Amino acid sequence: MATEQSNIATATKTTTNYAVIATGVVLVGAIGYAIISELFGSNSDTHIFGNALEKVRNDVKLQDIFGSSIKGYGEPSSSKRRRNRRIQSQVVLDTEGKEHLLMRFYVEGPDNEGTAHLEMVKDQRGNWEYKYLFVDIPGGVRPAQRVFVEYNKNAGQSAIEDK
Repeated sequence: MATEQSNIATATKTTTNYAVIATGVVLVGAIGYAIISELFGSNSDTHIFGNALEKVRNDVKLQDIFGSSIKGYGEPSSSKRRRNRRIQSQVVLDTEGKEHLLMRFYVEGPDNEGTAHLEMVKDQRGNWEYKYLFVDIPGGVRPAQRVFVEYNKNAGQSAIEDK
């Protein structure tokens, strides 16, 4: 009888240990998925920033203003050691309940520097669509100017809404 009770106790301990381990594995997997989807997902700020910066780099007028090598970065930091600069962004709802992503980042090249602004609207499929992407270049050697890279006043509207 004592052996049977010790076997049951051992089995219970083993089952409990496996359950705790399985729960830990599931939690680590969920956290890993959340981090990876936030950093590399198509709707993540990092991905949107990368795409917007690529559009800025490929714009011929901005290449002329900034020079051949255009870099982009987030908010300036007071610390010289801080390498990772946060990209300023927020999601807001308009009066119709549509989500709008607003983002600001800085661009610079050998010849000039400026501030990029973008607004994207989430469409009915849940994808972000550019409403505008422009770069403000402060005055200096050249007069201050705003260069539009993307502009779509109908962003977020479906074909059904247009009819």
